[in-house]
Amino acid sequence: MVDTISRRNVLKAVSGAMLLPVACSSSPNALLSTPHFAHGVASGDPDQSSVVIWTRVSRLSGNVDVDWQLASDTAFLDVVSRGQVKTDSSRDHTVKVVVEGLNAGQEYYYRFSTNGTNSPTGHTQTLPDGSPNQLVLAIATCSNYPFGYFNAYDAIANDPGIDLVVHLGDYIYEYSVEGYGGESGKELERNHHPSHEILTLDDYRKRHAQYKTDEGSLAMHAQHPLIVIWDDHETANNPWMGGAQNHQEDEGNWLVRRAASMQAYYEWLPIRDPVQVSDRENYWRHYQFGDLASLITLESRHTGRSKQIEYADYEAELDSTEKAQAFLQSVVGAPERTFLSDDMESFFQAEIGKSRNSGCLWRIIGNQSVMAKSIAPTLDEPIFDRLKSELGEDGRQMLDGLSRLGELGLPGDLDAWDGYPVARERFYQLAKDAGAQDLLVISGDSHSFWANALFDANDAPMGLELGSTGVSSPRSLLAFGEEGLKRFDELNAQQNREIIWSDGRHRGFIRMEIDRKGVHADFIAVSDVESLQYSTKTIHSVDIVNRNGNLHFGDVGAIEEKGG
Repeated sequence: MVDTISRRNVLKAVSGAMLLPVACSSSPNALLSTPHFAHGVASGDPDQSSVVIWTRVSRLSGNVDVDWQLASDTAFLDVVSRGQVKTDSSRDHTVKVVVEGLNAGQEYYYRFSTNGTNSPTGHTQTLPDGSPNQLVLAIATCSNYPFGYFNAYDAIANDPGIDLVVHLGDYIYEYSVEGYGGESGKELERNHHPSHEILTLDDYRKRHAQYKTDEGSLAMHAQHPLIVIWDDHETANNPWMGGAQNHQEDEGNWLVRRAASMQAYYEWLPIRDPVQVSDRENYWRHYQFGDLASLITLESRHTGRSKQIEYADYEAELDSTEKAQAFLQSVVGAPERTFLSDDMESFFQAEIGKSRNSGCLWRIIGNQSVMAKSIAPTLDEPIFDRLKSELGEDGRQMLDGLSRLGELGLPGDLDAWDGYPVARERFYQLAKDAGAQDLLVISGDSHSFWANALFDANDAPMGLELGSTGVSSPRSLLAFGEEGLKRFDELNAQQNREIIWSDGRHRGFIRMEIDRKGVHADFIAVSDVESLQYSTKTIHSVDIVNRNGNLHFGDVGAIEEKGG
């Protein structure tokens, strides 16, 4: 028997012990965890004939036998597949099964059992084949436990119209209780566990376990299958092939730390394991939804990325606009700087060609970082002069830094594709070679909503980009206050051709409906992440159409008119 207790008391308790049963009447599956399945259930990485189902065994040690069932009905009267697997401490008692031999486009229900206890029931589905009429995706990113409750996940769980959740990375964060989000965590009693910055396999396992106890997370994973890619914080902030901004020499060997983070990631998420452990880092996919849409996911953090450029290392070269533009061309735009690995580019080239040649209507690219070109806006309005007198030291430094970048005509974020312009052009060329200039890019990382138009260096249209804000992670520019950030976003759109609209003031997700005539996307904000009581609001919507092989927002002339 599972006791029904308040949501807040549940979360306060499980964030420490991570083992208490949870019940919630507001979620589609009333029972979200049970004593031996405290981290719930999840499914994901589907294709037309198979899907991964996942759970973790709690409160049991040693070798554990776990039975599983997958059925076409909630009562499990029509069980279409079943089996038994073993788990133990070598994989942190996680359980992952690739259930095969399934029908395309079919909904299924699954559950696990061990030691006389059943898991919650999960709901999943396989990918469709043929000519489906519609696909509905929820696009989420940047879920930081100490910054607040994953209410966006809860909202997604309570939307039965959603087919799949696409998580674009920063599924967990690596920081200590004194690091990013620490103050918020203390106020909300959602401190990170373990309390130090995570470095070892045991650390990463414990952090994943903590994140899997958020009630919104439990509900979403039980209700919808997941397509997920990693960004940076699953390992450490701003990694590249040889290290990371948030990895120091006294924290051990970078490759050992990265391998530990990847092992925990594969253990704790419903994704297919590679045949060879050495291939874990080569994590990319092509999901096909009949002839309606294809989704190609990228890996841009560990396998091909050159080290990020830091403005602070080039201060002497940034004392004039002329020098700054030369720096942008010769340093940031150095031809040897890469963003994707050769293998990743080869995979993309082959799969985007398959998508194009098969007659698929929509080509979606699952991408970590914002792809659109974005030069920092000029902040010469009275509101920013006033802010300088009102902000604290950190806020003033941030505003001064962005103001200077705007004066010099430099990008605001060199960790995004803007820091790798040659690699971006190479990516566009691969798409053009396949005859695909209708890319629908979905992006995360920035803690902001975006609607962007993409052009190559020769002004050829390449597609559109939709960026999702954080589930709980706030945009750093909120230091400017609501009014200041609102005006910053407006100026950013006014002064950058590719930025059509952006909003960094809200947390939430994107709900994207794809059909044979067009795409409709709602940018949905949650009212609060510091309380379990919240509401949702659509703060912006866009319609996307494909005309003559190019994507457009709304009417056909909107993008060209903005470009002048």
